[in-house]
Parts: sequence; C-alpha cells; structure tokens
Amino acid sequence: MDVGYVVLACRVLVAMVFVASAASKLLSAASFRSFVTATRDMAVPGVLAPAVAVCVVAGELGAAALLVLWPGGTAGFVVAGVLLVAFTAGIAGVLLRGKDQSCNCFGSTTAPIGPRHVVRNAALLAVVAAGLLCQAPWEGGTHWAGVVAASVAGVVGAALVLSTDSLAELSTKGSAGATGDTGTPGPPRAAGTGADGRR
Repeated sequence: MDVGYVVLACRVLVAMVFVASAASKLLSAASFRSFVTATRDMAVPGVLAPAVAVCVVAGELGAAALLVLWPGGTAGFVVAGVLLVAFTAGIAGVLLRGKDQSCNCFGSTTAPIGPRHVVRNAALLAVVAAGLLCQAPWEGGTHWAGVVAASVAGVVGAALVLSTDSLAELSTKGSAGATGDTGTPGPPRAAGTGADGRR
C-alpha cells in the first residue's frame, strides 16, 4: 500500500480533531470563558490565561490549515505534535495535583479530566508520528478509491476521538443503571404486615 494514503488519513484525522476543538471553544462567549477558566485551572497564571487560551485556539486552527495546505502536511504535524505535548503535560499536572476539573478540550463539558485523556492524546501523538514517519513521494499516481478510503478512515478516527467523553459518560451512566442505587435491603416482613411491622 502506498504510504501516501496513510499520511492522508492521518492528515484528515488530526485536522478534523483540531478544527472541532477550536470551533467548540469559539462556539459562544460562554464557551471561550469556560476554556479560559480551564486554562487557569491548569496552573497558568490568571493574567496570562486569556492570552494562552487565544494562542491555543490559534495554534489549533493553524495546525489544521497547515495539515490541509502544506505539502505532505509536515508543518501541520509538527505544530499539532507540540500542542498535544503541551495539552498532555497540562492534563498530567491536573491529575498529579488530584484536582477535580472538567475537560474543556472540545468545549464546555461536565466530563472530569482522567487518565483516558492522557491515553487519547497519546493516541493522537501516535497518529502525528505516523504521519511524519510515512512522509515519502507519492507512488503510482492518484487512485481515487484509495483517496476516498483514506479520507473515510480519517473521518471515522476523528469521530471516535471527539466522542471520547460522550462514550465515557454513557459507560458511566450504564454502569450506574446496571448497579442501581436501591440502598441496603431491610429485613423481610411477614406477609400482611405494614411498613411499621403491624398488621
């Protein structure tokens, strides 16, 4: 298989994730304020948090643009990799401090930061690394079936990454529903007795 298709799939996946991430933060003034608050909670000094938040959004959009426009997407992969390392460091810092903080990676959400966010970023870094390592001249011309397949793979991968928190919340709710919260059962009552034990 031409490694060019692997690079294309990686470009589509990472670009879609970063565009969705930036868009969710810019969806409304409240969304951006929530992201600024989350940035401050990651040990960024309060006066610098708004500027850092703006730089993050600009970096995400810049990485996506470079992935689409730069030949091979090399520059975009590099910018994306730097951002992902910074994000992962921030998340690790929150976990090490034991803070109960929501993840604002893709906008405002009630999902708390957890180890799964480190795993998700590590997976994205692996995609970035694959995109960089597979850089090579395109062989055999353009086969539209391969382009479509690579693009679809990238879209599906991005959808899975973007739904991480939603899937985790569904899993948590499902576990809670299966377990139930019925409390500790009391002693059995004799037939015909009321709640106070009298007939």
